[in-house]
Amino acid sequence: MPRLTRFAALSASWLASLALLACETPAPEPAPTPEDIAAGLLPAVQIAGEEPVTFTVEARLRHYNVPGVSVAVMDGGSVVWARGWGVADRESGRMVTPSTLFQAASISKPVAALVALSLVQEGRMSLDRPVNDYLTGWRVPESELTADSAVTLRGLLTHSAGLTVWGFPGYRKDRPFSEDQLIASNAQVLDGQGNTDEVRVYKVPGTSWQYSGGGYTVMEQLVEDVTGLPFHEAALSRVLEPAGMELSTYAQPLPEDRWSEAARGHRRDGSEVEGEWHTYPEQAAAGLWTTPSELLILSAHLLGILNGSVTDGVLPRSMVEAMLTPHHPGEDRYRHWGLGFGLSGQGAAATFGHGGSNEGFRAQWTVYGNRGQGVAVMTNGDGGADLAQEVIRAVSAAYEWPHFKPVLRVRRPMSVAELEAFTGQYALEGSPDLVITVRAGEDRLEIDVPGEGAFTVLPSADGEDEFFDADSGEVLRFERDEAGSVTAGVGPDGNRFRKR
Repeated sequence: MPRLTRFAALSASWLASLALLACETPAPEPAPTPEDIAAGLLPAVQIAGEEPVTFTVEARLRHYNVPGVSVAVMDGGSVVWARGWGVADRESGRMVTPSTLFQAASISKPVAALVALSLVQEGRMSLDRPVNDYLTGWRVPESELTADSAVTLRGLLTHSAGLTVWGFPGYRKDRPFSEDQLIASNAQVLDGQGNTDEVRVYKVPGTSWQYSGGGYTVMEQLVEDVTGLPFHEAALSRVLEPAGMELSTYAQPLPEDRWSEAARGHRRDGSEVEGEWHTYPEQAAAGLWTTPSELLILSAHLLGILNGSVTDGVLPRSMVEAMLTPHHPGEDRYRHWGLGFGLSGQGAAATFGHGGSNEGFRAQWTVYGNRGQGVAVMTNGDGGADLAQEVIRAVSAAYEWPHFKPVLRVRRPMSVAELEAFTGQYALEGSPDLVITVRAGEDRLEIDVPGEGAFTVLPSADGEDEFFDADSGEVLRFERDEAGSVTAGVGPDGNRFRKR
């Protein structure tokens, strides 16, 4: 066949193939799998000019000294997969599964808020009347601060009631509270007879935002006084069972027949929490045991209420919308807080959720309400917060979410001699017994925090005395005196550490 004829024949065949392809529907992209996520964890920071970094989940479990992690993902308004990695406890080697119970810690709060709001919906209490109108087993002590502005349920749920006690350390599972009590009562916790300060009004209610686990313990007492039931029973009948959270419980202590389902908590050095985990009598604030799957089952339930596909939900649509509406919108001092949920973004990028931090447990729950997408990550280690964020970034990349992307930073070269200027011990202002130690490495600083372990920070090109943590993305800045000597360090939360 002449070359030209052969070319014409090939061209005709090629054109026929194109015509055939044009009639076919392109194959959809395969959905991300748990294996995709496990192989592509992303740090908070990528370094400009260097190859992008990804990690495996197994490598990061070792890096953070976290025994296990459980993850669930929601797409299209329903849970599409759930998977566990690592172990629930190192002693037995029991593996984490999607059914393994973890402590939700402060994720307990928005779920507990649903319980209180169900009573508001029934007209048994109000969001805006003084809670003392309903409390009988304990009452908020009145003072000049409450003379013209009372503590209300709305204030409790939005952390704007002006109450003290930000969080709770819990109690060792293997030690009863007293000879005749397994756990402290709400009244004992609220009056400072447990292991935290008393819960009191310290600023005028409704005037500003301050996170308060103590406020949620007041709410717990409120639910018990109005229903006449222990909080865990009210939560079970009003929220957990109706929403399909079959494994979850607020029961404290966790019943012994369920211990085999639970992950044990672990410290940053990988050692087990004394007594395996802590008990939290502050159930509404920190006492929920659950799984990532069940947090997303609840998420799907709430989204179903909003879109009308769920008609017999735990709350009506109007109340769920109120939960997900920022308190005092436009006022940054309220941190865009809803009735129990933390809120962020707008439109398709709007999210609701919460984080959690108990002794030996860290967790994160985030949902895109308008996209029907979400993720919940639960870990059984104090080092699990950064790990959870790395998982969420991997999920975000795989599902093309608008948030949770690594930040690109420029690393500034520094010699060991330059880094030596920052070394030494630094005491926290106001708490001089808390001392951190800064050491110089070859191209970085190592920060040793008592009880938290060591982490490294890299010199940043954004500032002469600025460093960043590539794992968390947090920034540490140093201050100098007029002579140029380093005098203090300032952490990402604004805490100042004076150099000794």
